[in-house]
Amino acid sequence: MNKKGLFIAIICFVGFLAIAYIGYNSLSPSYSQKNIDSQGDNSQSKDSNNSSSKDKEKDFVVYDENLNKVKLSDYIGKPVVVNFWASWCKPCQEEMPLFNELSSKYKQDQLVVLMVNMTDGQRETINTAKKFISDNNYKMNVLYDKDSTAAVNYTIESIPRTLFIDKDGYIVKDYMGEITKAELNNEIKSLLSD
Repeated sequence: MNKKGLFIAIICFVGFLAIAYIGYNSLSPSYSQKNIDSQGDNSQSKDSNNSSSKDKEKDFVVYDENLNKVKLSDYIGKPVVVNFWASWCKPCQEEMPLFNELSSKYKQDQLVVLMVNMTDGQRETINTAKKFISDNNYKMNVLYDKDSTAAVNYTIESIPRTLFIDKDGYIVKDYMGEITKAELNNEIKSLLSD
């Protein structure tokens, strides 16, 4: 191959790589649900006890079982617990009985418990989540993040993750990882005493 042919081949190859790179970046979603990992024993929490350092909740739209839109801001005025989970997540499975018990213990006007399923349509679908809830006879307020707005707004990189939001819409605790019964009860007690 002469120098001119080699030069043209290199230019074509570089052009192909550039087009592939641009195409990949433009077609890939800004947030990939596949990157959500489950977090077991690596629990972390971020306290926001000082009212000046509390973060305001970030609103999102999720869907109920009938695919009606539900917004987090619909619950301002009530303390809210938001748990992000998926049926394939082992630590999520372990803490589900705690949230089921919590959901039945408090009336909706005392405490709102929202179980936000990380529904990506591939690894987790609405049907797989519904089957998991049904198979375990859970009676919780399950919502589906099928558009990933909640996951994006809260930068969900691992699950389970639990947010404790006061009646004024401020996050008082952001708990990452599997929560224990004692930790959950302490956070609820603190949340309801505000």
